[in-house]
Amino acid sequence: MSGTYDVTLVTVSFLISVFGSFTGLVLAGQITDLRDSLNRLWLAGAAIALGGGAIWSMHFIGMLAYQMPMPVTYDLTLTLVSMLVAILFTGIGVYLVKRRAEMSYGTLIAAGVVMGLGVASMHYTGMAAMQMAAEMHHDTGIVILSVGIAIVASTAALWIAFTVREAWQKVVSAFVMGVAVCGMHYTAMTGMTFTHAEGNVHLMESTLFTADLARYVIVTTVAVLMVSLFAVFAKTLNDANAID
Repeated sequence: MSGTYDVTLVTVSFLISVFGSFTGLVLAGQITDLRDSLNRLWLAGAAIALGGGAIWSMHFIGMLAYQMPMPVTYDLTLTLVSMLVAILFTGIGVYLVKRRAEMSYGTLIAAGVVMGLGVASMHYTGMAAMQMAAEMHHDTGIVILSVGIAIVASTAALWIAFTVREAWQKVVSAFVMGVAVCGMHYTAMTGMTFTHAEGNVHLMESTLFTADLARYVIVTTVAVLMVSLFAVFAKTLNDANAID
């Protein structure tokens, strides 16, 4: 069996990834000394924006864009686990590159591998959350390729988070990161096939339906990212007033 893509949701998934990437870069840019409690809050915010917004939200909107020829629901527990995995591993990656004023290439590569494996784990955990009257199969070669793309994209994202300073650089970098994140997701999707399985899907209380999930993910992600950007704006304004 095969499905088709909803072009609108594919576009939204890319825009969400770009918005999350930009917000994550802005938040990461606030980090100066992780021994400070406020800086640790910026780290948490960057992890949520990048891992939860640019990566996880993009992933699930991209999943919802794939229209299956059968009803599909999502297990709530596995869905939440996949989100937490993305945020946690992204946070670890950002921490590794931002904990010192000078970043070594060894640290960057190690952080990129950690974050990339987290992104790949998020993707396939999220795939496992699908509930439908079909069995899912993955092409081993595509799985390996997607993991490689996730590691390369994560390494690039962390390098960008450490090096970019100007607003226009963050905007350009956000689009680059959006392309990289979407590239990993849709590459992995090409290696996924389904075969029909007899029987109906058992719908439990901890089940999310496609239409509901799309609304929840889009609205919640945009709201969280906008609040995060407002927090940075408020801090910047407060700092400017303090100098005056």
